[in-house]
Amino acid sequence: MKKAFILLLQMMFILPALAQVDDSNTINTTRQGFGEFRGINMSVGFVNAKRITEGSAYYFEDWNTEGTIYLKEEGRVKLEKVNINLYDSKLEAIYDENNVFTFDSENLVKIVINDKVFRTFEINKELKILELIFNGEFSIYRYYSVIYRKGEANPMLSRTTNKYIKKAKYYVYRDSELTLLKMTKKQLANQLQSDKVGEDSILEFIKQNKLSLNDEADLLQVFEFVNK
Repeated sequence: MKKAFILLLQMMFILPALAQVDDSNTINTTRQGFGEFRGINMSVGFVNAKRITEGSAYYFEDWNTEGTIYLKEEGRVKLEKVNINLYDSKLEAIYDENNVFTFDSENLVKIVINDKVFRTFEINKELKILELIFNGEFSIYRYYSVIYRKGEANPMLSRTTNKYIKKAKYYVYRDSELTLLKMTKKQLANQLQSDKVGEDSILEFIKQNKLSLNDEADLLQVFEFVNK
């Protein structure tokens, strides 16, 4: 354990998780209390109003996790209390309940947390962490982006509601190339077609089974069909 701890110090940058931060800084909000948001509403007519935050900037709702991290130079490291910061697209781990380590994405090969698999890819010249959700003759990865929306005072309840909003994008990885999937039926069918399954066959499968591209379970059915 001592060697593992020393290794972590060498490869990660320590960020105080409980430091005082400016509530207006949405990135800092993800650091403080790991998603908990506390503050004072100074709007006219409301003092010390309670702030409520819906959702989280992290992939897992809590930190009761176990992970195996595959690193380019150090090899494999097993850790507890690890999570994916979706706001920054970074891998983080709690240390001593008061600090969080942020991994250098350049050194990450693969991440496995609670049996879910993640990999890093360069998107728009930035390294992002994507989750593997389908693996066959091609692979499908999901990327979550997160925005933080501050609520406005509710005169009936005397409080504000802040919210993390997650948005998913899907990528196909085939022939060592990562491509963003376009989420219309015709465009998706065109991107997924192959020598075995044509665009028209994919469109007919979606139509016959009344599948919605907004439902991930339906999307997985499409991927399974194309993979046969």
